[in-house]
Amino acid sequence: MTLADGRKLEATRAVIANAHPKLVFGGLLATDPARAAFDRSVAGFRAGPGTMMIHLALDGLPEWRAGAQLQRFAYVHVAPDLEMMARVYAEASAGLLPGEPVLVVGQPTAIDFHARPGGQARPLGAGARAARRNIRRRQGRDRRKSWDEAKAPYAERALDILESYAPGLRGRILAQAVFSPLDLERENPNLIGGDNLSGSHHLDQNFFLRPVPGWSRYRTPVKNLYLCGASTWPGAGTGAGSGFMLAKMLAG
Repeated sequence: MTLADGRKLEATRAVIANAHPKLVFGGLLATDPARAAFDRSVAGFRAGPGTMMIHLALDGLPEWRAGAQLQRFAYVHVAPDLEMMARVYAEASAGLLPGEPVLVVGQPTAIDFHARPGGQARPLGAGARAARRNIRRRQGRDRRKSWDEAKAPYAERALDILESYAPGLRGRILAQAVFSPLDLERENPNLIGGDNLSGSHHLDQNFFLRPVPGWSRYRTPVKNLYLCGASTWPGAGTGAGSGFMLAKMLAG
């Protein structure tokens, strides 16, 4: 492999790519008619719902209305019920900006004191889930159709919701940064559409069908090239499970 700066990387036994399949077979490798069917399957690998991230620096942990015990958890999911979550997913799937986003709040200093920069500010990340890269349709009075227009007011909407669950939160904000699904993809090409799960986990892209049918055990049509990461089985949020299983397979 030749890098952008001209350096060449060589492997004697295997190349393991922990990158999105669409980047590996849609950019890093030259096209090859011999694997045309595989490339078509990879091109059809669907992204899951994206995320808008709100990163906050706070002067203390949120004062959760539900009780101080929530300050002990690294993640707090903010959504009233499954009906609301289903509605958000349906709205996003239709190209709408969900009226009430599902928020996943990460408060790492609840379990790791060293996550505090300089021992002062407490970082907190609020992910507004089920947000598509492209806003195709309007909803109500919200006429914004690009994330560059929509992210600031949408972040305010999300913070209003968060404030209702953690009163006084806004008064504790020292600094903030907002990244739309489009921004996340700009920062990291692996986050296609702002999807941090490396592909939808619907049944037709899961289990032995992940990432594509016929290629579920990390192999690819390219000899000695293997894929791992969240786009392969067992998917996202599994503690490097795919890399562990692939290493055992290659070492066996």
